[in-house]
Amino acid sequence: MRISVLSLHTSPAAQPGQGDAGGMNVYVDQSVRALAAAGHIVDVFTADPSGIDGLGNSGNQDSFDEVEDIDGCLDTLQIAENVRLHQLPIEAASKDELADAIDELSLLLLAQPTFTSADLIWAHYWISAEAALRAQDLHAKDLGSGERPRIVVSMHTIGAVKNRDSETSHERPQRLEAEERIASAVDLLVANTPAERRDLIHELGADAESVVVARPGVDHELFSPGDRAEARTHLGLDPDEFIVLYVGRMQFIKGTDIVVDAISGLRENNPHLAARTRGILLGAVSGQEAPTGSTPYLRTLNTAIAAEPSVEVRRPVPAHELVTYYRAADVLLVPSRSESFGLVAAEASASGLPAIASAVGGLPDIVEHEYSGVLIADHNPRHWAMALERMLLDDDVRSELAAHAAERSARFDWAATAAAVLGALEVPDQVLHTTMTTVEEPAPASLVGRTC
Repeated sequence: MRISVLSLHTSPAAQPGQGDAGGMNVYVDQSVRALAAAGHIVDVFTADPSGIDGLGNSGNQDSFDEVEDIDGCLDTLQIAENVRLHQLPIEAASKDELADAIDELSLLLLAQPTFTSADLIWAHYWISAEAALRAQDLHAKDLGSGERPRIVVSMHTIGAVKNRDSETSHERPQRLEAEERIASAVDLLVANTPAERRDLIHELGADAESVVVARPGVDHELFSPGDRAEARTHLGLDPDEFIVLYVGRMQFIKGTDIVVDAISGLRENNPHLAARTRGILLGAVSGQEAPTGSTPYLRTLNTAIAAEPSVEVRRPVPAHELVTYYRAADVLLVPSRSESFGLVAAEASASGLPAIASAVGGLPDIVEHEYSGVLIADHNPRHWAMALERMLLDDDVRSELAAHAAERSARFDWAATAAAVLGALEVPDQVLHTTMTTVEEPAPASLVGRTC
């Protein structure tokens, strides 16, 4: 079967933890590889303003078979066998600009033979879903007798839920209206967890029968427990200090401020313990925040970081380096104010690192309270500081939580993710035929160039 995957606002090859790249990028990258491993041919389309591979930001080019440059123009990358990543040529400098250019995106998609010949379209995030629906409407006359590719959508985040959980109204009305339309128009909605399924039904009015739960996976060949001392030596960390880790974009919705405030609270509660503790924030400014740090949130966050000597900021790293941080750390903090899943918590668990996490969204599906980690029901920094102190002071508890976390992580499997989605559509494995128009097989070369 031929599958078109849309990840328009951010490339799956971009470095998670900065700009608009996060867990969704990992999800798209890993799920398309799982689809290809099941025998399907996958074309991924992006319009990421940073370019097809983040233009040096991703650090992930080792995951491609090859990266070539034809006349200085990167257009299509062969990122795995039977998986190609295409950059749509659009002049948009941000996610918001892409949201305002959905009609243009839909026309660009219709100009791609591999999109119009797809048996199935899997769109990620509302911008991609809206573009897919508009493209389908424009192309309806050519499909004949009502036959069309089915559209599957993974929202990843829901605007109404982000507003609800963060007690704000930051999400654009355009997005809120579009997500309700999408929920009623597509063939299948993919929820990461039962909690997200409930939100799709209750917040967006989706038909319960059109929503399937397909938990994201973890690359267990990469993320696994390892030697802590060796990991710390590799990272240049003191073998005797406690390492508190945060992984992700620096933004209000992710609760980066809670991490800094919790470590500052630890200093007030237990100065001796705080003196032996280092907090590492492994991330960068979100695309939703001003890169100059001029927003009130970033100004406050930067001031707090500067005032806390135990906290340091490091740039995001590729997955093969991230696992070393997981292995080196004592605890992961995931204080998200809203979270559809929480992939870093799942990766950390697989690496034998327990988490203290918010009891929101999909995080309780990953962290079982007092068994594989600790859940906190609010965002009061005092409560986070107290939980952190308790965990750091009890080596036996940390060890037990770490073992259970690694054990529970086996339930997160990318092949199972893909199978759950295709199973909900009653698509058998190893379906390789095309029900619409025939196109040529993907070129074997790693790069297919266009005239720039």
